Amino acid sequence: MPPTSNDIAEQSNLLSVNAAIEAAKATEAGKGFAVVAEEIKNLAQQSKQAVLQVRGILVDIQKATSAAVMAAERSCDMVEDHAANAVHSHKTIQTLGDRITDASQAAAQIVASSQQQLVGMDQISEAMASIDQASSQNAAGARQMEAEVRHLGELALGLRAMIESNAGPDLPSSGLEALPAT
Repeated sequence: MPPTSNDIAEQSNLLSVNAAIEAAKATEAGKGFAVVAEEIKNLAQQSKQAVLQVRGILVDIQKATSAAVMAAERSCDMVEDHAANAVHSHKTIQTLGDRITDASQAAAQIVASSQQQLVGMDQISEAMASIDQASSQNAAGARQMEAEVRHLGELALGLRAMIESNAGPDLPSSGLEALPAT
């Protein structure tokens, strides 16, 4: 596994400490080397601080990424829910449209049936008027026939009286006695 930046900073720090020790042993000639070792030590400290800052930034990025992933998952769930609701709404609207169409067709059939019933009622009304007229004509005919029968009865009685007055009382019975008197 390759060394991390933190490992490199610690190694640099160790090297600077070793270089400072060696420079102190070297006395006057090692003073320049001691300055370089001190600078390496400072760079190692700065590297370590930078590594800690980068690590903090990476943790923040990781948290933000996790939050973004969770938000994206929630958004996907919401989109799926909305899509399911849209499909359900579409089916409901389609069913409602079908029922409205069915109701409209039923209403048209009811109107057509009502119109047929009106025509039938008109025909019944005309038939009743014809029956009424025929009944009136039959009643008038019956009254006229009754009047004619009475008149014939009167004529028969008159004829009998004439025959009896001319022929005598011994005439055979003609059955005219049963006729009602007027």
